[in-house]
Amino acid sequence: MNIYDLNTPAEIISYGIVISIEGMLVVFAILILIMLTIYAMKLFSGEKKPKSKAVETVTTEEVATTAEETVDEGELIAVLTAAVAACMGTSSAGVNIRSYKKVSSAWGNAAKREVLDNRF
Repeated sequence: MNIYDLNTPAEIISYGIVISIEGMLVVFAILILIMLTIYAMKLFSGEKKPKSKAVETVTTEEVATTAEETVDEGELIAVLTAAVAACMGTSSAGVNIRSYKKVSSAWGNAAKREVLDNRF
């Protein structure tokens, strides 16, 4: 069939649809051949798959507890003391931190989000 043999718009549209479907079938057939080729290469390459290991489910509470336990309290207080002393412009000998509390604020979360967005 030739495009110039078509007379009505319905024949032209149906011819276009047939060509589109044939094109999609060719593309999917090639993709399936590529997939089968890759699968065959994996089978004959001789590489053995590592045996799957059982994955433990860890909750966020357990991770938070573990992370808190690993932080050295003395080191954290030393860093906080140095930061306060630097902001005040004095030596760390004059600063005594008795307690601290981790605070999560909207400003801090926005700053973290901005840093992450600028990295990527």
